[in-house]
Amino acid sequence: MEQLLTVIIQTSPLPSHPSTALLEALFRSFDRVDGLKEANIIILADGCDDECGEERRTNNRCDDQIIATKKANLKHGVAPLDTREKYKQHLHLLREKVNSKQEPFVPSKNGSIQLLELHHRHGSARAIAAAFNILSISTPYVMVGQHDNFFVRDVSYLRQLLQYMEKPGTNSWLQCVHFPSTATLNYVQKVKRRYDLDISRLCVDCDDVQKSKLVPLVFWYGRTMLARASYYKQILNRFPNLKVSDHLEELLGTQQLNELNKIKRRNDDDFDDEFRRVHARYGNYVFFDSNDSQTHTEVLYHMSGRKVRAANTASSTETDLQQSDQANNNDAVMFNPQVNSFTTARRSVAKVPGLEFITSEKGDRTMQKKFKQNCFHCGKKGHSFKFCPSLKEENSMPSIDVLQI
Repeated sequence: MEQLLTVIIQTSPLPSHPSTALLEALFRSFDRVDGLKEANIIILADGCDDECGEERRTNNRCDDQIIATKKANLKHGVAPLDTREKYKQHLHLLREKVNSKQEPFVPSKNGSIQLLELHHRHGSARAIAAAFNILSISTPYVMVGQHDNFFVRDVSYLRQLLQYMEKPGTNSWLQCVHFPSTATLNYVQKVKRRYDLDISRLCVDCDDVQKSKLVPLVFWYGRTMLARASYYKQILNRFPNLKVSDHLEELLGTQQLNELNKIKRRNDDDFDDEFRRVHARYGNYVFFDSNDSQTHTEVLYHMSGRKVRAANTASSTETDLQQSDQANNNDAVMFNPQVNSFTTARRSVAKVPGLEFITSEKGDRTMQKKFKQNCFHCGKKGHSFKFCPSLKEENSMPSIDVLQI
């Protein structure tokens, strides 16, 4: 596996630092994926600048006026002094645990786990580019993921997926494979309802991988994916002037969707052929280990590391984290989406040892600007799922332990 796959996990400043609980939970979730810890795993720690770090590096200046215009934004690399100091402490703790191979940072067989620290803030897309340049990745495949995307179901088919991608001819149309999340469950129906794109005839049966199916994605997601290393390098070469604020999902997602939307009015045969031609430039699919959509469940769970903090008690083993759109087989947690809804996700509270959910202020319930897309809950434009007027707030929601699902 170490000769086939390099895993890159991106991390950056978070409210839960200096705690390493988030990454510990992530690496425990890796135990669900057969063979994953036999790969070369890189924890890619972005740098952390002050409020005008980019301005300082490009123009050699940082005056009071610049600082005054900068608002703390961890996603785009603007971190206050307290956050930067805690991040340094976090990296020190993490470095010690990785170097001493403390659980759960323990590789299997010939695998390896190492920490790569960038000296200044790169941002998501530029950090990935820097990792490819620094590491000189030689494995034919990479898995690029985030620090807050957990595996919550067992994955026994990683080796089979790699073998399938090795089959002659697949490199012309299959470039990256996503694991199911709440965003991609019932995906064929969602795409038809939301974008009027019929991809039902474009799914690929993979009978040699547990009678499974590959469903083409119409949007380039930045979630944890298995991809050809050459494909990632080609993408990065397309964007030689990346900015700190750039995310590959934002650069490629809308671009792919717009290209596919242009062909949807063609007749069936023309549409299928043109879809395959356009989609081959992205080659992104979601993998389901069954042909029966009724049995599909999410494999990846995203809990937004920016919305959690270290629990008050170090001994805490079950701490409420975050309300999430979590698919679950328990009807008691279903939020009953309306007829025009694009999703069947259900609301729940997640639990991870050592972390707790940051309670939202009442003012946070005010929508700052008009939402341009359709609400996932009611299907109407003008507001997001979070602000849907038809969605009743639950006083209590079932909890899910993401490490014991």
